[in-house]
Order: sequence, then structure tokens, then C-alpha cells
Amino acid sequence: MQVHYNLLAGDDPDVSATQLRLAPPGADLTGLHTMLLPAPVELPCRPRRDESPLCDRATALADVKARFGEGPGSTADFLHLLCGGGLRPGNTQTCTSTLRAPATIHGVAGHMHLLGRSITVVANPRTPEARTILDIPIWNFDDQGAQPTDPVQLDAGDEVTVTCRHEQWLRDKLPAFEGQAERYVVWGEGTTDEMCLGMLQVTRP
Repeated sequence: MQVHYNLLAGDDPDVSATQLRLAPPGADLTGLHTMLLPAPVELPCRPRRDESPLCDRATALADVKARFGEGPGSTADFLHLLCGGGLRPGNTQTCTSTLRAPATIHGVAGHMHLLGRSITVVANPRTPEARTILDIPIWNFDDQGAQPTDPVQLDAGDEVTVTCRHEQWLRDKLPAFEGQAERYVVWGEGTTDEMCLGMLQVTRP
């Protein structure tokens, strides 16, 4: 269970709850695992709106590290090593992961923040076996639940690609950005930072 908080609506006491359902010993159950598929975020400032010092990537990255620490702040650079590509600023970013062991997909979810616009997750892209597992053409930050899917069997060596599109113009529409200067957006923990993450719920042999 993961819960994110902010103080935009005040600081009343938390009333979150969780309910557990227990199975008897020896129940015939198969473990469900979460597989994370991150991709970089490299969203530059818009032309003629790039006068802020934070429109410089190095300055923006240093700001993320100052707010969240060197470890979480370094994710933006680590993802380029993980995804095997160089720095390619732009609205759309992608990353392909190769499975090391067989797995069967039973559910899928995406995760972005407020500047997210669309996200897809595709198994075995660019092959005759390509299958789109998740396609959200218009992202809704307030609806991030996992979606069940018909079982998708993947073998070791199969690939899964996550692709995200982010848009700077959304900051003109959303109250969370009011009073904030435009910035070069990289992977960061805050809601006004960004992420690109596919999440698979899988069983393993």
C-alpha cells in the first residue's frame, strides 16, 4: 500500500484505512508480483517561455536533488542508463525492458503526474506478436487504478515498452502550478515534477 499526501486541502488528521483478508494455511494461492517499468522524463520549457533559470536542465536537476536528496534526485540520469539511450529532450519518452524470466500479466496500470497526457504499455513491440496492454490517450491524474487484463504470457527475453507523453501547456490550466515559473521537467517525487511508469501485475512459474 502506498499513500501520497499534500496539504492543499489543509492538515486534518489522516483517515486512511486498509482491510486485509487472510487465507487459511495451505490455501492453493499463486503470488501476484508488481513489475515496474520506468521511462525517463525530459520535458523542456516551451519556446519564448524559457527565461527562468530552471529551464536549464542542470539547474532543474540540482533543484530536484535539493528537494528530495541525492539518491531520488539522481533517478533522472539513472533512467538513461537503464533504458540504453542518450538524453533526448521532448514531449514523448519511451523505455523498453527485457524480461529475465517468464511471467504472466494479469493487470496493468500507468503512473504519471499532472503534466502527463498519454501513456501506453506494449508487449513485444515491432514484432508480429505485439500486443498493446495499456492505452490511455488522455491521462487522468485522479484515476490511476490498475486494470485487469486477459492473461498475457511472456517468456524470458520478451520485451515490454512503456511510452509517455507530457505537455507543458497543462501547467497553464491547473491550479497546482499557479505562481510557479516554467521549468525543465525531469523525473521527480513531487506532484508538480513528473514520472513515467508502467506497472504490471504478474505471476511467475
